[in-house]
Amino acid sequence: MNSIRFKIMATLLNATCGLVLCMYLVMQWSFDRGFLAYINAQESPKYEMLAQKLSEEWQQAKGWERLQNNRRYWGMLFSESLGIELPQRPPREGFQPENRRSRFDRRPPPRFEEGGTDNLSQGFRPPPFGSPPPPQPEGSERPFLLDKDKNIIFGRKNELSNIILYPISSNGTLVGYVGQPRKKELTGELDRVFVEQQAEAFSWIALIMVLMPLFIALPIAAHLVKPIKHLTEGTKKLTEGNYSTNIPIVSKDELGQLSKDFNTLAHTLSENEKSRQQWIADISHELRTPLAVLKGEIEAIQDGIRQSTPDAIASLHSEVEHLSQLVNDLYELSMSDIGALSYKKEKLYPGEVLEDTVEGFQRVFAQKGINILYTQSKEDSYFCQADAKRLKQLFSNLLKNTLRYTDAPGTLEVIEEPEKDHVLFHFRDSAPGVEPDELKKLFQRLYRVEGSRNRASGGAGLGLSICQNIVSAHEGTLSAARSPFGGVWITIKLPLC
Repeated sequence: MNSIRFKIMATLLNATCGLVLCMYLVMQWSFDRGFLAYINAQESPKYEMLAQKLSEEWQQAKGWERLQNNRRYWGMLFSESLGIELPQRPPREGFQPENRRSRFDRRPPPRFEEGGTDNLSQGFRPPPFGSPPPPQPEGSERPFLLDKDKNIIFGRKNELSNIILYPISSNGTLVGYVGQPRKKELTGELDRVFVEQQAEAFSWIALIMVLMPLFIALPIAAHLVKPIKHLTEGTKKLTEGNYSTNIPIVSKDELGQLSKDFNTLAHTLSENEKSRQQWIADISHELRTPLAVLKGEIEAIQDGIRQSTPDAIASLHSEVEHLSQLVNDLYELSMSDIGALSYKKEKLYPGEVLEDTVEGFQRVFAQKGINILYTQSKEDSYFCQADAKRLKQLFSNLLKNTLRYTDAPGTLEVIEEPEKDHVLFHFRDSAPGVEPDELKKLFQRLYRVEGSRNRASGGAGLGLSICQNIVSAHEGTLSAARSPFGGVWITIKLPLC
């Protein structure tokens, strides 16, 4: 039982661990991707500002040639818009900072006249054409500049597919694009610290989610194992022959239904055991009675108390015949129970079998004073898939049952009644009758209504049990009710083919 509990806990834990691992990986991937998208989105206003300044530059220069030929000016332009601090270069010798021109002064620098040294202090001389851009701080991304046809002015061609484009317009006309490189990894120190903190939080959450099922699985496993434990103990008792076992039903789920079915099985086995014991007792009684009579009469002849006359021999023969009939009935019933009776079914008209059987019993019934009223069907075009020999045995047992139990003078009415899908055979005899609560017991083996009846009138009580098995083998039904003549009304229902 501990093994079952361990398996339940292991199954729950494995399922939870797998689910938590998938959730952790998905959340980590989603967070990293979403945080990078957030970082990229934060840069969007800056690039829109850069696009606005580039629009003004294009309007003044009427193109991109001036900006394209002055890479240092491009670097200063985007560094100011994007908030990038460029490293300061040491001032040149003789340079006066107070005379420095504004960074974005578009006026052309003063001409340098030969022999004039004061002109250097009248304005800022821009860097020469083609000079390299200033060094870029670590972690920053270079923006792209494209013309209206998306031809690269500044930027690397192999990174063109990984940028976000912002249009540059002049008087409503598209003149170019600014490209924002998408960040593939975090470069800021604060961003990395934040992501590391979130990853650590995710790890703790995943660990807690794995540990929590351990505490949840313990009571669940105990709850699931409890009815299984009851079933195991009950099954062990059943194997030991204790059929009075009854296990508690602690739930209404499948395990509860299984417990209910177990109790039903235990009750059925208990009833079968009682029936078996009663069967053995009845068989012993039925066999002991004729044997006792035989033994007594034979001993009487041996002791000279009774002479070996023809009457004595006839009495002994009668007891032997009764004993032989009982053994034969027991054999046929046991063979029928295990399905070993042979059936040679064929398409036949069952009314003909019934007619021949009734005619064979006419003389015996007349001798006892019982009148047979046989109502044959006018329709003889219906057929059944049946064994004629077994049908004759069925009808004979029912006629013998009436012959044994019906008082003389009496009546037996036999009716043949074909219907659409089946045919009915009714056997209705006269008194004595059977109480309603005993009608269903008539087909039980060795059952006789009156326990005081002797064998001469009551037989062994096996005939109707054999009839029940024969009818079941033909996929029909056999029922009993009270007869309008005061006796028993037995109905056979057989399917047509």
